[in-house]
This record gives sequence, structure tokens and C-alpha cells, in this order.
Amino acid sequence: MPRPVNVRVTTMDAELEFAIQPNTTGKQLFDQVVKTIGLREIWFFGLQYLDSKGYTTWLKLNKKVLSQDVRKETPLQFKFRAKFFPEDVSEELIQEITQRMFFLQVKEGILSDEIYCPPETAVLLASYACQAKYNDFSSAETIVNDRLLPQRVYDQHKLSKEQWEER
Repeated sequence: MPRPVNVRVTTMDAELEFAIQPNTTGKQLFDQVVKTIGLREIWFFGLQYLDSKGYTTWLKLNKKVLSQDVRKETPLQFKFRAKFFPEDVSEELIQEITQRMFFLQVKEGILSDEIYCPPETAVLLASYACQAKYNDFSSAETIVNDRLLPQRVYDQHKLSKEQWEER
């Protein structure tokens, strides 16, 4: 009997580990991931990996996982990410877990400057994130340790995180 292959799939807020058979297809692995996280709106998402040349690539669902150019490391590494973005989030994203996955991926994209966001918009989005997380802010709570803005916004305004919190 063939030996199982260990796989690690990183979502925006969790790390999942699976053992797959050598003949497992991309679809079988993808289905296992979405079932584990409880996601039903699956058509927006896919599994990314770094290929042997270091390029980010989408896993092909109709091919065996091991027949694709996945870096041969133990465990095999994949990222569960949005592959397609809806035109109207309020109409197309029904499930809370789907909304959360999109929110975390877009937030990370803005914070890492992978997605450009003007400073004024970044501050507004950070305020929404704080409101959602902390409700009405009170001075007893602290947001200094939260990652809320891209570093370039802090640098542009020459304010520390503590000074941002005061404002």
C-alpha cells in the first residue's frame, strides 16, 4: 500500500494538516479543506503553492496533487486563498465564513501593500476594523498591538502606533 503524503494548508486564520494518498487529486484535497472549515461558497477559492522555480501557482483540481510541480518538502505546503473576487460583496457573499476569509485576505493584502490603498482609505478601513472588533472603544482597551495600517501610512505621517491610538 502506498505511503500517505503529509500536507499543510494555511488559511487566513488557521493551519490544517492532512495525510493524502499519492493518487489524490487537487479536487479531493480542496474538498477536504472546504469541508473541514465549513465553507459552502467554494467557487471563489483555490489552493496556491510555490512551484519548484519559486513561482506562486494555483493547484489544478483535475490533476493529481503529486503530478503537479509542487515543491517536494515535508509537509507539502498550500495556501487556501480567494481566486476570484465578487463584484458585489453584499449580494454574492452569503456565508459568514466566506465573508471572513475575504476580509482577512484583503486586510492582509492592504497591510503588506500587495493591494494599494490610499492612506485616507486605509485609516477609514482601520477604524471600521476597530469598531467591528471592539465596538465602542474605551481607553481601557488597547489597539497598539493590532496590525491596522500599512507601514507606509505610519511612515508618511511620522506617528508611532501609540500616537495613532490617541487620535
